[in-house]
Amino acid sequence: MTKKVHELMIDKSVTVSEDEEIFEVANKVTKDCETLLVCVVDKENKLIGMITPKELLKAAEVGEYGNVSHPFFSGREALHLLTSDHARDIMSAPISVKPDDEVQMAIDLMLGSNLYEVPVVDKDNKVVGEINFLGIISHSVWKGSADRE
Repeated sequence: MTKKVHELMIDKSVTVSEDEEIFEVANKVTKDCETLLVCVVDKENKLIGMITPKELLKAAEVGEYGNVSHPFFSGREALHLLTSDHARDIMSAPISVKPDDEVQMAIDLMLGSNLYEVPVVDKDNKVVGEINFLGIISHSVWKGSADRE
């Protein structure tokens, strides 16, 4: 039987507007501690971008510590991060799944994009939660152990 995203998703997410300052975004993530992916939404709660933990860490390294020692930095990217103040400055294009999509689609997106979480949006592209690798693997582990009993 094929599992659907709504069966494994959590109905929460960290959402910010594109105008929120990066330090506010970081504060929201650290206070939540259950989700790490930030969904950037417009005034109608429609997904317009994402900020990954890696992007926040890169912004902290450059902006807070002045360090650009990692090979994924280019000169242009470091300069961009040094001048970034808002969520829109470090967000990437959004990827998402819908509640009725198959879980395999979420897995494919996660593996193909090096993400551990994917936003779940409704038919109007409004964020309704997220699906993450913990929910997927815990279901798989639980199902496997139940089958062996």
